[in-house]
Amino acid sequence: MITIVTDTSVGYSRAETESRGVRLVSLAYLISGIPHSEQPRGENGDFIAKMRGGKLLKTSQPAPFAFSKLFEELTQNGGEVLCITLSGALSGTFSSAVRAAEPFGKSVRVVDSGTTDGGLHLLVDEAVNMVVGGLTLDGICKNLLELKKKIGLVFSVESLEPLKRGGRLVAAGSANTTLNTRPILTLDGSLTFLHNVRGIKPRVQALVSYLPDTTRRIFLMKSEGADTSALESALSARFPYVKIHLRTVGPVLTVHVGEGALGVAYICR
Repeated sequence: MITIVTDTSVGYSRAETESRGVRLVSLAYLISGIPHSEQPRGENGDFIAKMRGGKLLKTSQPAPFAFSKLFEELTQNGGEVLCITLSGALSGTFSSAVRAAEPFGKSVRVVDSGTTDGGLHLLVDEAVNMVVGGLTLDGICKNLLELKKKIGLVFSVESLEPLKRGGRLVAAGSANTTLNTRPILTLDGSLTFLHNVRGIKPRVQALVSYLPDTTRRIFLMKSEGADTSALESALSARFPYVKIHLRTVGPVLTVHVGEGALGVAYICR
């Protein structure tokens, strides 16, 4: 039996983890030095109010023990584990999982998704389908390497300070948020600045333009305070037969993108 393990940046609700048979390892965030454990979607309380009242916001990766304890449980009686984490360029979570997997040999495999949130959700869902379909652990890992190439994530933020503070932004170039200008960024392993746009309509058009014509599933994501109505309408107009999943991101991602951020994760045929 293969069990999939991922981290809470996937954004699954508890009902989604139970229906898929997926196990979660919690990421952590700190507000004014006080640690909090990220929970499944919908179970994090009013974290925005706490963040607004906090002086210092940080995140931290799970210790290897958090993974090894779960791996030990799941590999009893011949079980196998496929662990899929958020991008190793964004967090040490992948490294923690790799270290924890070492004593378990080939029975535990760890995959760096190269993405997070909606992108990670899409990849884990594909892995779940392959487990249900009866593929071997080796076969699933091989397929995931190809599927990762078909998943993308583009987004825009109101302020660059959270990304800069966390050291997550690579090749920032001339990215800025002055006046009505906002940056368009992408996540392809690491975060990269693409270009700036001025005004709401160009911002929406830019985000939609990065989705390939072969897109078959979409996550529209936002942090607190963002209005996604125009972006949702534009996506629906371009992809009328594609289901658009709406998602408000959790506390860990909010620490890094701030309030008012919006983005799109997609997978292609």
